[in-house]
Amino acid sequence: MNKNIHYYFSLIHFQIDDLDIHLVLPQTWQAIDLYHAIAHDRESLGKWLPWAYNMKSSADEAKFIKTIQANMVQERMIVLTILVNGEPCGMIDLHNLITSQKGEIGYWLSSKYQGRGIMTKSVREVCKYAFSELNLKYVDLIVAVKNGKSARVAQNADFKLMGIKDNLIHNHSMAGKIFRKINSN
Repeated sequence: MNKNIHYYFSLIHFQIDDLDIHLVLPQTWQAIDLYHAIAHDRESLGKWLPWAYNMKSSADEAKFIKTIQANMVQERMIVLTILVNGEPCGMIDLHNLITSQKGEIGYWLSSKYQGRGIMTKSVREVCKYAFSELNLKYVDLIVAVKNGKSARVAQNADFKLMGIKDNLIHNHSMAGKIFRKINSN
């Protein structure tokens, strides 16, 4: 990775211990590092995020980044790359946006950085942005019933469990827990 790149489009920045975390607008130069993280964690990611099996090269990741850039311009979603000490190692997004109403949050993070509070803090910060800048009334986080790590992220980020629904995720093949965080302003 080129350590001399300056991140002009950093939306959110925070520190956790010795880790410098930036949530930045996705750019195609990030594709190689993101692809390597996906390839390394393909089985664990694919268990919850089936798209991981379709990501076969950094070119696929670059194409995905171009697609989400177009969707962001059309205000369909907001996607941010998670940089840890300058290294692209995951993504977080707000999707299914309904202006001034609601959105859903999704994310993934390289196993190299899991268990350090990065995702919980990222979710909290993206929710702050959603509430203060987008004026959303609530944000949902939908988690596979058996995905304990993501359920803990939701709980640690102060989401409340609203219920469980069968056939909710993965093309209606898996039950999901619906967590919600309500804008308190």
